[in-house]
Amino acid sequence: MVQVQFYLAEIGRWIENILTAICTLLLCFLVISVFTEVMIRYVIHAPSAWTEEVAQFILVWFGLLAAAVAARRGMHFAIRFGVMYFNARIRWIIRQACNGAVILLLAVILKQAIAYLDIVGNQHSMATEINMRIPYGGIPVGIGMIMVIYILEFADAVLSIRTGRVFSAVEEREEKVYRELRGEVVPPAPETLPPTPVTTISQPH
Repeated sequence: MVQVQFYLAEIGRWIENILTAICTLLLCFLVISVFTEVMIRYVIHAPSAWTEEVAQFILVWFGLLAAAVAARRGMHFAIRFGVMYFNARIRWIIRQACNGAVILLLAVILKQAIAYLDIVGNQHSMATEINMRIPYGGIPVGIGMIMVIYILEFADAVLSIRTGRVFSAVEEREEKVYRELRGEVVPPAPETLPPTPVTTISQPH
């Protein structure tokens, strides 16, 4: 089972790396599109609708895929003060209950997002004239990636009951944050320079 946990952690790491690379490219294209819009609007004075439209479509994909990366790194919004003083076991149970609830919610949203693709399947954008399934496709893909990340985290937690080992970076980060909030982690003291030796000059008699 430890090997299964290891492989699941590796799958999550590979997904994170791939999504990070895709988000990097999308962000570059987004910057180029917006910069082009600014240049042609305020410098050439010939505004174009396609640059703004492309930026909007890229933003949909970028935001949801980046949310999946944030889920992998445990950076989603969390209210920690409510459970800060519980013991580690109770906090773990609450986190896994929340993960299970999130998976169910994402499954419902994913089903609706896939169904919505059929509604916009016969529509095309006004400027670029691309099928609206392409920009709206970022919703089910992004939600699906987030759900996969949460499933991997939940599976690691369930297997850890049997193996006693945790491969999740999110779990390690959460416990570290709780220790910091309770003041159990003392930041390292700043380095101090050694005292400067005092040289005494003897006065002539």
